[in-house]
Amino acid sequence: MSKQENTLQFGDVAIQILSNSDELTVAELAIQAGAVASIHQHPHEEVNYVVSGVLDFMCDGEVTTLRAGEAMRVPPNQPHNITCHPDAPGVVLTAWSPSRQDLIAKLAK
Repeated sequence: MSKQENTLQFGDVAIQILSNSDELTVAELAIQAGAVASIHQHPHEEVNYVVSGVLDFMCDGEVTTLRAGEAMRVPPNQPHNITCHPDAPGVVLTAWSPSRQDLIAKLAK
């Protein structure tokens, strides 16, 4: 699959699926400067590693600011979102377990 075929767009956030198995999905999130991802939750454990940019991660009402080289875990079923600071876009490497079959199904459409 090409990069375009592996990428989902949710507003100002592009999610490129890098790898997927039954137990794990790994993706790169490209987030536009100043973008705010909608608050959401899912039954998957999530780990986010900031590759570039400065981003605020809200998890269960608590906000943590992360910069390149920093990471945080989001427990399953916790409301969360990401806000990219307005100075520059952000890139986040994200892993979900178990696999995000809901996202994989959207790629097939």
